[in-house]
Amino acid sequence: MLAGTAEARPGAGGAGMATRRAVLRAGVLLPVTAACAPGFGARSDAVRIAVSWGGSELDAFESVLTAVDFGHPTEVVPLGDDIGTVFGAGRSAPDIVMLPQAGQVRKLAEDKRLRALDDALWTAGGAAEYAPGWQSLLRIPAAGNRLYGLPFKQACKSLIWYDRERLRKLGLPDPGTWPFRSWPNHMDAVSDAGMSLLALGAADGWVLTDFFENVLWAEYPDVYDRLANPALWLDASGQPPAAIGSALRDLAAVWGHRHAFPGDIGKTLTRQFPDAIRDVFQRHSAVMVVAPDFAEPIVRACVPAAALESTVGVAPFPAAVGRSGAPLIAGGDVMVVTSSAKDTAAQLVSLLAQPRAALPWISRYGGFVAANQRTPQAYSPLIAPVAARFRDWTAFDLGDRIGSSGGRFDLWRVLTDFLTALDTAGIDTAVRDAVAAIDELERRRRD
Repeated sequence: MLAGTAEARPGAGGAGMATRRAVLRAGVLLPVTAACAPGFGARSDAVRIAVSWGGSELDAFESVLTAVDFGHPTEVVPLGDDIGTVFGAGRSAPDIVMLPQAGQVRKLAEDKRLRALDDALWTAGGAAEYAPGWQSLLRIPAAGNRLYGLPFKQACKSLIWYDRERLRKLGLPDPGTWPFRSWPNHMDAVSDAGMSLLALGAADGWVLTDFFENVLWAEYPDVYDRLANPALWLDASGQPPAAIGSALRDLAAVWGHRHAFPGDIGKTLTRQFPDAIRDVFQRHSAVMVVAPDFAEPIVRACVPAAALESTVGVAPFPAAVGRSGAPLIAGGDVMVVTSSAKDTAAQLVSLLAQPRAALPWISRYGGFVAANQRTPQAYSPLIAPVAARFRDWTAFDLGDRIGSSGGRFDLWRVLTDFLTALDTAGIDTAVRDAVAAIDELERRRRD
């Protein structure tokens, strides 16, 4: 997907459904884009690394490559969310892929598209370097029980970024203390002050799936796990869990509220992730946004450095009433080596796996939580509490766990259509159709 382009999205007024990475790299396509052609670039001796990052994220990764002092030429290929296409390139595939969907590693390994990694990378220094949950995604039993991916960058998907000053003026407490079902109670009061409670970058489908996953895990964690495993999806009578409709109805009560977002749902469907952040911290048309830790660079561009700590609040997505655990959902990018890679690719992976490798990204750019648990704590005051709390996350991103079905052609589209239907058809129809679409998706995966 080229920078600035968008995928046509039926049912939403023809608005485009862009992606975070496509948006962030708008206007930043570098000459390495020529590497998308057969051969992936001019230097046959270069270790080629395909990434989904762009803009400041791409600059940040380049700074990491410079700092590791690899000693061999490298070529970075930014491909946005089309990154999965590289695995069909045969001998022209890149050597390393920074894969944003860890759930795809299993099939890629079983199809012999990846090269196994050295197990020692997982336990360098004599102890496990990574949260245990990564193992079930990256160690593949059907492919020799070998390690086929290594976490590089993890993301906390269970955060609320909010404007402290405006919440204080409204007399509202930290939103991390509000049960999700109470959010509509605050919307009319916030609207009376000339703002909306929420900003939502619904043009980016992953934003919708992240939001839905937090609601689902907070209220019905057992259904979250059933969605991730289609073999468990249907009950004894062959029906999907009733709780999926309950979770969607709770979500509809928020998304479908007339004062939920700046503008109407139609405008929300065309709003991209960075613009949702700016709605809170630059345009002040909303007071909070559900967004991962990689919102940090956009927030810092909106708020003067001297006012960051007094203006910007970061809270965890709340637990449901009566439940002790709040969602703490992880996502991230994993390093995989393609089956046709140069031998030097494994050397570069080992360098990028070192605890200090990501420090240039963390200290100079922000918006990065290291997957390696021995990485020095060099985070900004905004992210340091997140990184500390995030060492033992409770669940992995559902869209990542279910592989391609969690992407823009399936779960993204179901939730985009759901939000559209809230505007055009009402809650009952929207919930009924979304339940049917998710059930169809799961049955297709099961078959």
